[in-house]
Amino acid sequence: MFLSRVIQKFKSSAQKRPLFFNSVIYGSFYTGAEFTQQTYSKIFKFPSSSLSINSEETDISKTEKPLFVWIKKFDQMLGLLNENDSTQSRSYNWPQLKRYAIYGCFIAGPVLHGWYKWLDMFYKGKTIKIIVTKLLVDQFILTPPLIALFFISMSSMEGKSNVFDECKAKFLQTFKTSCMYWLPVQFLNFLLIPPVLRVSFVSVAAFCWANILCYLKSTPVSTCYDNQIKY
Repeated sequence: MFLSRVIQKFKSSAQKRPLFFNSVIYGSFYTGAEFTQQTYSKIFKFPSSSLSINSEETDISKTEKPLFVWIKKFDQMLGLLNENDSTQSRSYNWPQLKRYAIYGCFIAGPVLHGWYKWLDMFYKGKTIKIIVTKLLVDQFILTPPLIALFFISMSSMEGKSNVFDECKAKFLQTFKTSCMYWLPVQFLNFLLIPPVLRVSFVSVAAFCWANILCYLKSTPVSTCYDNQIKY
């Protein structure tokens, strides 16, 4: 009875403010995945590569283009740049958590909300043909630009001088991994999940996916160019 009321309230909230609801849910799960990664690293004493951004990447240089200087100043104002001190290595990387929260709530959440709303309107029905079509459209039309958006936006929030380098190095490996993970997940999504809970379901799945993505993001760019990413 109690569980039934919770589910009903959950659905009601999603129907009244779907964009806000889906954005918050997606951002929460995404940030939670990064928090879990950092907690795991702290418990097992693994070094957190998210703390090791070179100070040259985050220092504002007079030789840089005005746009990059402005972006770095804005990142500093929001507290998104990593602090280069020993105290941060003993605590959580809060700037990194902020970056994931911003990406989840203000970028990925709204994009996915609009995408699945359009996808359900354009491809109606639950036949196998429709489900497979939606699955392929979702994976090969939305996923590539979304992966690129992730790396570029995160690099921008990290204050990197070249926001495209990491995307170029890690895009292919990330896309191949996403195919192995998201194709079966999205098949269940389109087959069983009501449209109003579509992004919420993806958010739960994203909790697992974000852990994979965090690993791929933490891999040094030089390793990616050498095709040496290992699981």
